[in-house]
Amino acid sequence: MNVIEKIKKLKTKLGSRVVIPAHHYQTSDIVALADFIGDSYKLAVDCSKKKSEFIVFCGVRFMAEGAEVLTGKNQKIILPDLSAGCPLADHINKRQMDEALNRIAKFTKNKIAPVVYMNSTSEVKEICGKFDGSVCTSSNAKKIVNYFLSQGRSVFFAPDYNLGINTAHELDLLQNEIIKVKKDFTFTMMDQSDSPKLFIWDGNCRVHKRFTMSDVEEFKRTYKKGKIIVHPECDEAIVNIADVSGSTAKIYTEIKNSPPDSIWCVGTEFHFVERIAKEFPDKTIVPLRNSICQNMAKITVENLYETLYNIDQFINGKSELKNQIKIDEVSQVNARRSLKKMIEIVEG
Repeated sequence: MNVIEKIKKLKTKLGSRVVIPAHHYQTSDIVALADFIGDSYKLAVDCSKKKSEFIVFCGVRFMAEGAEVLTGKNQKIILPDLSAGCPLADHINKRQMDEALNRIAKFTKNKIAPVVYMNSTSEVKEICGKFDGSVCTSSNAKKIVNYFLSQGRSVFFAPDYNLGINTAHELDLLQNEIIKVKKDFTFTMMDQSDSPKLFIWDGNCRVHKRFTMSDVEEFKRTYKKGKIIVHPECDEAIVNIADVSGSTAKIYTEIKNSPPDSIWCVGTEFHFVERIAKEFPDKTIVPLRNSICQNMAKITVENLYETLYNIDQFINGKSELKNQIKIDEVSQVNARRSLKKMIEIVEG
C-alpha cells in the first residue's frame, strides 16, 4: 500500500473528527487529498466554521496560527511540519510593530489604524487587535484600508510593501499621502506632506520579488496575444504592466472563466501555476518564472501521513499529540479581534 492509499484509509477511519484544509500553493498531491482548498482568506473563514476536533493544516505556520485563533477551545490545529514558516511574516515582529506604531503616532495627528497582512505572525496580529486594527488579505486589502481611511484614520500597513503600495494605487492615493517605513524606523516620503494617509512597512515576499521586467518582456516576445496576470505581492512595475492583478483566488477564477485557447502568463507561486495548467488543458498557462515557495513545499504526503497516523495513535492513547499549534489565551484575544474585524468589514 503506497502512502496516498494509507492516507485515504486513515481519513476514512478518522472520519469527521479530522479535516484537512490546503492552500492553493500546495503541491497537486496534497490538494487532491484536502477536504477544501483556498487562499488565506477563504481558509481562515472556512476553518472558523468547522467543528472537527483535529484540523490538519496544509500550509505555512501563520495560516495554522490563524486557524488556532479562530477555532474553538476543543479543536486542535496540527501543522505537518512546524518548520514551514513564512519569510514575509518574519519581516516584522511584535516589538517592531509596537515601535513603528508609536513613532507613526508622533508623525501625524490622525488616529492610526494598523492593517496587517494575513501573512504575519499571531503576535503581530495581537498588536493589530490591541490598537483596534484589522487583518487583511490580498483579496480584500483595498476594502480594509479604505474602511479606515473613510473614518479619517491614517493606516499603518505591514509587512508587505508591494501589496501596500499596489493597494495605494488602487485607491488613487497621491504620492504625498504615502510614506515608506524602513526597518530602522526611518520614514521615506514620496513627497513632503503634513497629512500622510498610508504608512507602509518595508517587507517583501521572496516568491513574488523574483519576478522581473525581463520575465515580462520574454513572455511578450514569445506570446504576442497572451495576457499577464500577477499577484499584488509583485513589484509595482510588474503589477502596473500586467493585464490583471489579484489574489490567488482571483487569478484562478479569471483563468477558469476565460475562453478556450486563452494564453496566460501567471506571476505567482509555481506549484499553483503548474496545477491550474493541468486543470485547464484547453488554455496555455505558463509561469512568469518558476518561483517556488520552499516553505509550502515542506508539507508532503509523507508528513501528512505521519500526522494522521499520530492523531490516530493519540486518540487510542498510544502517543502524545505532535506538531500542535498553541497560542496563549491572552495573545489570542486581540489576534482574534483583528481577524474578526476583517471578516466583519468584508462580510458585514
